[in-house]
Amino acid sequence: MTTYILWTILLSGLGTLILRITPFIAISKLDLSERFLKWLSFIPITLFTALVVDGLMIQQSGHWGYQFNWIFLISIIPTVIAGFFSRSLTVSVLVGISSVALLRLVLPY
Repeated sequence: MTTYILWTILLSGLGTLILRITPFIAISKLDLSERFLKWLSFIPITLFTALVVDGLMIQQSGHWGYQFNWIFLISIIPTVIAGFFSRSLTVSVLVGISSVALLRLVLPY
């Protein structure tokens, strides 16, 4: 692997991390209005569940039906535990991203 490829991978990873973490950090520092918080309360839990399930199920070309995305399914465990104890969305996102990265590194998937 050349240093050009290594730097490309590292900077792409950093850019992705910044794009995913920045909104959470920015919104946690803001004092949101009561009206905006009320609007957010109308987002149903079913929408969140649909987004999570969509990430847990994958369809591979050449195969019939869906399969579990085991890496995401396993990474939910430390993410939920971190979220429960820290009560911080930023910590939950960091633990989730880190656990997926670690599992992709370790598991032959």
